[in-house]
Amino acid sequence: MDGDFFFNLSAYLSPQTPIVFLASLTTEASDGGLSFSMTFQPLESADRRTPTGSPVDVGPYELSEDGTFTAELPTIVVPGNANPISGSELEATITLAGSLCAPADFVCGDVTGTAARPIQLDLRGSTFAMERITDPSSYPAAVINCKKDPARPLP
Repeated sequence: MDGDFFFNLSAYLSPQTPIVFLASLTTEASDGGLSFSMTFQPLESADRRTPTGSPVDVGPYELSEDGTFTAELPTIVVPGNANPISGSELEATITLAGSLCAPADFVCGDVTGTAARPIQLDLRGSTFAMERITDPSSYPAAVINCKKDPARPLP
């Protein structure tokens, strides 16, 4: 599971325009099982490649034997140039409820939580999808959920 992933967070109010991150995952043994930590780096919405803002370290989170997990993230601030929906700075506290799909190259699930800025919003009904980056010069196409529905292409 360790490595870099193309992470797409798809808010239910505009599902095909995800907020995109580079996520670096690391695993470690814990209490006879496995846990993981992540570093999120927001990417500019204009190209879904250029890092912007500060990276955020989260975790560790327990990974169950069947590959499912719940990750309650701390409050995250995303710069306006990484927010394709409004272009405004975003502040949100979210929980990821997901599963690791064998062979550990795809992770997806549901998002709950709240956005505090630019508007207060319940994020229930949102999704996320993470795909392993196998070639740093060519990120995977952005997908928005476990069905691998594609994100809207860049203009």
